[in-house]
Amino acid sequence: MSDGREGFLNVMRSVYERYLVGVPGVTEVWLIRHADSYTGLEDYRGDPRDPSLSHKGRVQAGLLAARLADVPLEGVWASGARRAQETAKAVAAGHGLSVVTDPRLREVRTNWDDGRPSELKPHGVYPFPEPEKEVAERMREAVAAAVAATPAADGATPSRVAVVGHDSALVILLGSLLNLGWGQLDMLLPLTSVSVVAVKGERMVVRSIGDATHLVSAPPDMP
Repeated sequence: MSDGREGFLNVMRSVYERYLVGVPGVTEVWLIRHADSYTGLEDYRGDPRDPSLSHKGRVQAGLLAARLADVPLEGVWASGARRAQETAKAVAAGHGLSVVTDPRLREVRTNWDDGRPSELKPHGVYPFPEPEKEVAERMREAVAAAVAATPAADGATPSRVAVVGHDSALVILLGSLLNLGWGQLDMLLPLTSVSVVAVKGERMVVRSIGDATHLVSAPPDMP
C-alpha cells in the first residue's frame, strides 16, 4: 500500500497486541466483589468479621449468577471469607464448577483485624497496617495462579475465570495495574460488580472496572 495504510495497520496491530485484544492465549479474569453481607449485621449472631450473605446479598448473588449463566467460565476462585464463598458458589453452581479457595484473595488487613481501634482516615490517606505493595503482590500472585490453572483457549477467543474477592484488595490490584497508588483510583466497587483483566504471561491489562448492570433489575429498596 502506497497511501500509508500498511503503516497504520501495523501500528493498530501493535496496539492490539500491547493491550491483548484479539491475541491468542489470553485469559480473562473476571474480578468480582462479593455480595452484601452488611445489611442487618447488628442482629448477626456469628463473627461480625466474617458474616454470611444477607437476604439482600443472596438476591444480588442470584442476579450475578443469572448474568454469568451464559458466560463460558473455566473456573471460579474466591477468598476464604463466607461472603466471598457464598457469592462464588452462586456463580459456580450454574457452570457445574467447584469453588477454589485462595487465602491470598482476602480483604486487606485492618487495625480491627489486629484487635486495635480503627477509625476513618482522611481522604486519600492509606488506612491499613498491611502495606499496599504487599496487597498488590499477593493479589497478582492469586490472579496468576487462577490463570495458570485455567485451560488455554484455542485461537483468539479468551478463556475466562471468575475470581471473587473484596473491595479494597481489588481496588489496590486494579490501581497497581493502572500504575495508580492508593486514592488515585478513587472508588468503592459496587457489591457483585465485575472488573475484567486480560492476562497473558506476565502481562495484565485492565479491560473494565466495577460493572454492576445486572443489579438494575434488583428491587427498588435494594440499591
